Amino acid sequence: MSSNTVAVELIKVSKRYGYLQALKSVSLNISKGEFVAFSGHNGAGKTTLLKIIATHISPSSGTVKIFGDDAFKSGSEIRRRIGLVTHVSFLYDELTVRENLLFYARLFSVEGEAFLDMIEALGMKRWYNVPVKQLSHGLRKRADIARALIHDPDLILLDEPFTGLDMKTCDVLVEYLKTQKGKVILISSHSIEWTKKICDKTILLDRGEIVNGIPF
Repeated sequence: MSSNTVAVELIKVSKRYGYLQALKSVSLNISKGEFVAFSGHNGAGKTTLLKIIATHISPSSGTVKIFGDDAFKSGSEIRRRIGLVTHVSFLYDELTVRENLLFYARLFSVEGEAFLDMIEALGMKRWYNVPVKQLSHGLRKRADIARALIHDPDLILLDEPFTGLDMKTCDVLVEYLKTQKGKVILISSHSIEWTKKICDKTILLDRGEIVNGIPF
């Protein structure tokens, strides 16, 4: 694998929370254009791994490189290339979907409402001017994904994106994510039936260690 195709590189990354060893010397390479699922039981280290790749938390030891740069020495530049969706929404309840997206668009210097095609693709046009606090869980998740992708990031990180969603919303998200060709998508999920519709392979974690990485 040539270095110019590597999007995410982890070298002996470990993370400890007090006495808990969440990750144990994890090493992996993920290429540009790959869609990868992280699977494993609760506590396996999936969320911790995504948070480290997102630069939201630092590893206790090891090296993280995103698109060839040290993720924690080039933090702000790297984060502008990342779109992150977690259990916690980054949307403001009192603002409408449109107001939220315009706010984040300005943060990333996205001009006008260039994201309207994405709103259409995610089936959110009807709720575009509705306050976020009035949205169902599924609609809020769609809006949060729109927020995460508003700056056309090269690396998309999704932590349990299908949890609590109805089948229609899961289908909408799957079809939209499949259009993100050339990017890197990393998904932490227990929903194998949905992730295998998007991802090229799964990486199984157990007690903070990689057990294997195999195609679906």
